[in-house]
Amino acid sequence: METVRLTGMAHGGDAVGHLSDGRAVFVGFAIPGEVVHVEVTTDKPRWARARLLEVLEPSADRVAPPCPYYGTCGGCRLQHIAGQRQAQLVGQVVAEQLQRLGGVDNPVVAETVRPADYGYRSRARFAVDRAGRLGFRKAASHDIVAVERCLLLDEATQTAREAAGDRWTGATEVEVRSGVRGAAAIVDVVAKPRGRPALPPGELAVTRRGGGPPLRGDPVVTESVAGMDFRVSPGSFFQANRAGAEALVALVCRAVAAGDRVLDLYAGVGLFARALAAKGAEVTAVEAGAAAATDARHNLSDLPPSSAAVGQDLSSSAAVGSGPARVVRAPVERYLAEAAANGTQADVVVLDPPRRGAGTAVVADLVRVARGTIVYVACDPAALARDARALLAAGWRLTEAVPVDQFAQTAQIEVVATFTPAR
Repeated sequence: METVRLTGMAHGGDAVGHLSDGRAVFVGFAIPGEVVHVEVTTDKPRWARARLLEVLEPSADRVAPPCPYYGTCGGCRLQHIAGQRQAQLVGQVVAEQLQRLGGVDNPVVAETVRPADYGYRSRARFAVDRAGRLGFRKAASHDIVAVERCLLLDEATQTAREAAGDRWTGATEVEVRSGVRGAAAIVDVVAKPRGRPALPPGELAVTRRGGGPPLRGDPVVTESVAGMDFRVSPGSFFQANRAGAEALVALVCRAVAAGDRVLDLYAGVGLFARALAAKGAEVTAVEAGAAAATDARHNLSDLPPSSAAVGQDLSSSAAVGSGPARVVRAPVERYLAEAAANGTQADVVVLDPPRRGAGTAVVADLVRVARGTIVYVACDPAALARDARALLAAGWRLTEAVPVDQFAQTAQIEVVATFTPAR
């Protein structure tokens, strides 16, 4: 056992201090500024991980977690910290990642946007235990904790989870999602991809992940963000926090003016494309997923025509739509390589890559296509930092990073970062 004074927060939600031998130690369920007793559980030459035994000097920001599963379920990591302090720590984590991994000196990190503390998720993916019950995996474990009620779910999604029930033997995972209209369960089935799991009683729409006809009902839901409706099919991604999505849209829209030619990469169902086109920009949305691209075409189809946009494609790739927003179904890597080779440029490029980030190959073509501004929507500050290093090396600078803590109580952090040419 060691006594440690904790001095910082690591990406992932652990507090950080130093052992008596000088090594960094990572401690879960603690808060920077506290003095704690810990037991080392992972012993490495340069660092260690430890279990919290006792809080000797508690932080004024320590609160009682409201969830009975907290500390057992591996989803939430920060319920023991008051919301305002969580937001501060999120900003510190973003700044530290940009400095350490991105090589950004004194990054401009704005105040954290935090839409809600609890009751915000419209989608949750549950694991299924041997008894067929829905739950979440323990941290760093394959063990499953059966969970009847998750405090992060909004009311409609909790209702859908209850409708899904706990009789899913033969399934590995069940995703439950709700919209402003409609709710559905999306099922992964063990061993028999074409097998039909037993359906719960009631009318909840159910479909199998990976396509095929619905098992029951209509699994397509309607989402609404900033007064805009979006069709979201079972195979399409959509932000799990509507208020968080609205914050992201507002931050992205700040960088775009009417008449700008905008490239929206990893466009999904058209969340940003629709908002930017409604603002008067000429948008080409690029999305590789078949379901998401189809949804995007539907979601952008009712926009009023813009004579300035007709016939002006950002690439020779086939685009669908002749109004202010068009959709290209293509991998971003291939589309950007073609656009860069053709000498095509956009005034603003918006990208919302997967958790691993865009990567050096995409960044190399991105900087050849982007003319004025790059708006990077990141779901992992470490991936953002790695891509920021490549952007800085290519002659761009980070002008601002805005943390969006739309998954409060968890260690997941979204960031909207704006880059402009350094020249």
